[in-house]
Amino acid sequence: MPETLNLLLLYLTVWILLTTILWKLRGEREDSKLSISPLIVLLRIPSSFHIFDTLRRYRLLGLLFDVGIVATFILMAEFYRLTVSRILQLLFRGGPEGVAPIMPIIPGVTISIETFLYLLPGLSLAIIFHELSHALAARYEGIRVKSAGFLIALGVLPAAFVEPDEDELTRAPTRSKLRVYAAGILANIVVFAILSGVIIALSHGGTYIAIVDVEPGSFAYKAGIRSGDVFYSITVNNTVFHSVPEFAKYLANLREKNGGTLANVTLVVIFQTLKGENITVVKPSVPPSAPDRELYERIGIYLADIPSTLVKMGFSGTTAYTVFIVLTLASMINIGLAIINAAPLFITDGAQIIRDIAVAKLGEEKGGLLATLVSAITLLVLLPNIQL
Repeated sequence: MPETLNLLLLYLTVWILLTTILWKLRGEREDSKLSISPLIVLLRIPSSFHIFDTLRRYRLLGLLFDVGIVATFILMAEFYRLTVSRILQLLFRGGPEGVAPIMPIIPGVTISIETFLYLLPGLSLAIIFHELSHALAARYEGIRVKSAGFLIALGVLPAAFVEPDEDELTRAPTRSKLRVYAAGILANIVVFAILSGVIIALSHGGTYIAIVDVEPGSFAYKAGIRSGDVFYSITVNNTVFHSVPEFAKYLANLREKNGGTLANVTLVVIFQTLKGENITVVKPSVPPSAPDRELYERIGIYLADIPSTLVKMGFSGTTAYTVFIVLTLASMINIGLAIINAAPLFITDGAQIIRDIAVAKLGEEKGGLLATLVSAITLLVLLPNIQL
């Protein structure tokens, strides 16, 4: 088992024990701002968000919330398109193409610990803006917000919540309810659009090749290559590459031509720095008496393309890589959260929207039954599309 996964399991064990002990010592405190239970720590903020009341006079904001309602239905349709098309592939083509569209975020299981740390800022941003938008829409529609808060589950998963007054929300017109529910989805769409614009702007100037990590004792390490180094190009056996995918594809083809191994192949790899200097790494073919054949399978580097704009702004290769991957993951998590929340799945915003429309048209009993049926069908469509 990888060391990082062992550390995660140790951390979770300590978190469970600590929260359980504190939960027993504190007991139930209904009026406490800090709530502790096994696995979860919750901080409640008694805010009514009156700061948003000044925005109620702007009619354009209400129209923006209406756009959020339309966007919710568009994403709902996209959710069904993605999930149903994959099920049809499974039924009629003998198996789905590509990866499943839904992958739960489970550090150490579905994603690596390192990737989760890169994803955490974007996840936190998505959740905070999602809930703040619910509060903004509620105050815009004159619905009181009782409180809000933040929580951490399992010591690593952040979450947030906003509590509108349930009685006032229930009595509100259907359009007002839909605006409140769709506001969180709209916020994630807006954040996704902003981040995507930033990523496109940063990528407009082209890319450099950054060394993300170097294996100690490898041929690259002995040649002087270090983590954070940035290069303009890589030349392998007289073939020049300016991007990591091209370089990786060349090595993959070379490995395939040599029986699935690079150990018997001599590689002369020339890294051209941004100043025009060259660093040469030679990976020889494995000697017959070599004790570690695996060492000769690689030169020992982990690469990534980074925007040249960030480097020109003064960022090191490592920092530029971190910034770019955080931005990329943040954009993905925001649009992913928007799509999942748009899907009518019992507790999602999309489910609340379907329920309110159904109840308004059919009455409480028939509308509630129809909304439950839609959520049940959606869940059945979702389950085959989950990848663990």
